[in-house]
Amino acid sequence: MRKLILIAVTALFLVPAASAQQQFAFEGYLAPEANTRDGHGLAVDPDGKIWFQSYYATDSVQVNDIDGTYKATRVVQVFNPDGSVADISPIKFYTENGVNVDTVGGEVALDANGLKIWSANSGRGLRTDGDGNIIITAWAYTYRINYQTGAGEGYTYAGADAGHCSGTAPAVATDPSSGHVFLGSVCPGQPVLELDADLNLLGNAIDAPYGYSRAFEVSHDGNKIYWGGYTNRDIILYERADEFSAFDSMGVVIPGFSSESFVWQPGTDWLWASAGSYLDSPNLGQGTGVTSWEPLAWYGFDASELAVDVVPTPKAVLMWERPEACATTPSDANCGRPRGIGFSPDGQTAYVTEFGKGSPSLQVHSAVPVAIEKLDDSIPDAFVLMPAYPNPFNPSANITFMLHETGRARLAVYDVTGREVAVLADETMAAGTYQYGFDATGLSSGTYLYRLEFAGQVATGQMTLVK
Repeated sequence: MRKLILIAVTALFLVPAASAQQQFAFEGYLAPEANTRDGHGLAVDPDGKIWFQSYYATDSVQVNDIDGTYKATRVVQVFNPDGSVADISPIKFYTENGVNVDTVGGEVALDANGLKIWSANSGRGLRTDGDGNIIITAWAYTYRINYQTGAGEGYTYAGADAGHCSGTAPAVATDPSSGHVFLGSVCPGQPVLELDADLNLLGNAIDAPYGYSRAFEVSHDGNKIYWGGYTNRDIILYERADEFSAFDSMGVVIPGFSSESFVWQPGTDWLWASAGSYLDSPNLGQGTGVTSWEPLAWYGFDASELAVDVVPTPKAVLMWERPEACATTPSDANCGRPRGIGFSPDGQTAYVTEFGKGSPSLQVHSAVPVAIEKLDDSIPDAFVLMPAYPNPFNPSANITFMLHETGRARLAVYDVTGREVAVLADETMAAGTYQYGFDATGLSSGTYLYRLEFAGQVATGQMTLVK
């Protein structure tokens, strides 16, 4: 057994305590034979059904107003958790009392000469509201669909009336006391609109947020906006005291993120966001701190721990399962842009989609239990941290330590800048030998330090990730 030097505890890292980092493993594609290409919206309802929206037209609709022929249109497909098509799928029309009121994903418009033409409205995003119903944005129009019946429960043209060049995915304050819906625009300088629970326009939440955007998120009470313009390269927090007050920009809370999709995870209530793609890379933000986020990855954060100008420690990470071409030449391959994420009602299954990947593009990832394995009940003579194995590693390494008495142990991993990237254990443990399998999925190649704190003492080790 190699003896390690114990060093005194020092307050080097300004980060909050965190729970162990959760990992997700790729399980496969949901409904691989369905036309799930170029995902642009994803939501999961309380029954666990997965709602998928493509940017492009994947169906057709008869347009009698023009010539009675069929025109290409966008639809929202709905799948059961086993991948079978749900009875209410596809959502092609907004209906009221069984009557088709509007087409979701297309409309009759007028050209420059005043002649009727068919205008296909691209899919912009999906969200689940506080009642479990699905909010759909198609171009700059917004619809609410009952998740059980597929019937319409409200619609608005507020985004189009506000001059949005096209809409982002909507964001919904899910608290029953609010229920407000927020609508952004892809183009910079156009307002973020706030609507009441009945989709009536209340006014501008933000007059002119910076950067091109695909998605953003709001807190459950609607008093915080996490603005993630993907050309911002940072996630900016806007906050207000209450719904009667104005929003103020507080600053960058997640630096280096070129985000295009967001969601709250059930169970943990962590805020998930995509870090970027090879077309809009992460780690280029102006916020404080050096970052090393991975493209084509989603990270989960405890929103209560987010602070202005502090690089946060993620609670969890999920990587898009890349095709072989992406693994070899990621900058040249059609590796996609992370455009949608949703979780099963228990938060243990994640569904993600990307734009530009082709079909199928609806992946399923399952939560991997995070646990320390106790290898031995024998009591060592001293507190010991063993060398990581293998080292170098890709993407996982085993970290073993021995405790000579019962006490609180904290095992964490840091990058070379001193930023905490994962907390593997932070709990009271009995004496014995323990092993943790550290998964570095979502981290960049480089040198990392692992640090064990126990009984007022600290031991450290070094390991190298080579991808």
